[in-house]
Amino acid sequence: MALRMKRISRKLVAAAWLALAPLALSACSGMGESALPRPFALSRAHVDEVSPRRDGAIDRFLPWAEEAAEMIVVDKVEKQLVLYRHGKPAKSYPIVLGRVPGRKLYESDRRTPSGLYRVTAKRPHAKYGRFLDLDYPNAEDVAQYRAALAGGLVPAKYRGSIHGPGGLVGIHGSDDEKLNRLGIDWTLGCVSLANGDIEDLYREVDEGTAVLIRDDELP
Repeated sequence: MALRMKRISRKLVAAAWLALAPLALSACSGMGESALPRPFALSRAHVDEVSPRRDGAIDRFLPWAEEAAEMIVVDKVEKQLVLYRHGKPAKSYPIVLGRVPGRKLYESDRRTPSGLYRVTAKRPHAKYGRFLDLDYPNAEDVAQYRAALAGGLVPAKYRGSIHGPGGLVGIHGSDDEKLNRLGIDWTLGCVSLANGDIEDLYREVDEGTAVLIRDDELP
């Protein structure tokens, strides 16, 4: 069983890097916005709907994730979170993100990171109902932060030894669902769902679930 899980994990990592590689290439080459294809086609949810979850309304199969019992894909452009089971989309939820667009670089930049993560813990939260902790920052995030630091992209007040790429990033509910319904990005870097949706997702996923957060924006 352990060997099988390692094989699945390697496949997810490899597939995620294939999906994310164009981002790194475009950032290094200065070509501007990446032409990275989106992993699934979704229309934007109507902002005046309450919890417009559309089970079965998406049909994009992810063959590289078919051995994973569960996987979460967060599309920051379409502002949708999709739960996959064995590569098949099971449920989708509208989301809002960090207040500042782009990929997270450093602590307190109020951006949502992009990359491959895992749910490290599930816990109740006094303010946001339910909280799924993610293992941010990973090695790639640390490398990205160091590159940003060397390139002068980190403000001076965030360059001290107590600062870095940040942490405490996760998927959670909302203390003001009006903002969620209007599609207004308000978090400090986390992914936020309506409270009914986070309750549903919380029941659906286990600790260890892979989470791919992707976009086609440059920092």
